[in-house]
This record gives sequence, C-alpha cells and structure tokens, in this order.
Amino acid sequence: MLAALVPVGLPGRLDRLAEEATVNGRGMTDYDLPAATEERTPLLVRRCLAYVSACLYGAQEYFGDAAVRAYVSCSHADTPEALLTSNVTFCTPRPDVLPYISDLGSVKGAAVAEFSVGDCFRLSDEGFIR
Repeated sequence: MLAALVPVGLPGRLDRLAEEATVNGRGMTDYDLPAATEERTPLLVRRCLAYVSACLYGAQEYFGDAAVRAYVSCSHADTPEALLTSNVTFCTPRPDVLPYISDLGSVKGAAVAEFSVGDCFRLSDEGFIR
C-alpha cells in the first residue's frame, strides 16, 4: 500500500520504502544488568553478539541471505546515570541505497562494529561452530 503512495517517474529519487525496509534497529535489553560499567560491558557485549549471531544465521538459513550485515553500537546514555547502552541494527546492502554507515572510523561518541554471518559462531550440540 505504501508503495502506491510514492509518485512514479521522479528521476534521481531513492525508493524510500526499500531504504526503510533494509534498515531496522533494536535497543538491546539491559534493564537486568548491573549499572557499573566494568561489570555491565562484557555482559552487554556478549548479549549483543549472541543476538547478532542468531539473527545472521537465521537470515542465511531461512531466507538464503548471507549479505545481511549487523551493526552493534555501544555508547553511554545521555542521562544522569550515563549507563552504557547498546543498539543492534541489521541491513542488507543494496546497490541503489546509501550504506547504513559509510565510514565506521568516522563515528563519534559511540563504538560501532559491523558483522556478517562469516564473523559469527553458533552453538551446536558439539559446542561453538562457524
């Protein structure tokens, strides 16, 4: 239905629906984690990486899509407590859509890492496998 609302024949315009559909983000659940950064950080990062691995393997197994990328960002919240928080965003690179983050090294105020399914391990009955 939304695609029907987009005017056709406008040269140079990106397909906004496709762009929005290729990017989605999730704040990682952290309310149960300790507040102290030195205790919180490894637990939060481990939780993010487990979620990323499960989703990237799922995209490959269920949809045949190995091109999906996951971006994990960590930063301190802009609150008096300044708790470390994290977000995970998934996107599939498309030739006609700008990249989610074109230069990871230029990101300020957060730590950001990009992952593909090839970067991940998954748990099986035999332990972790690639």
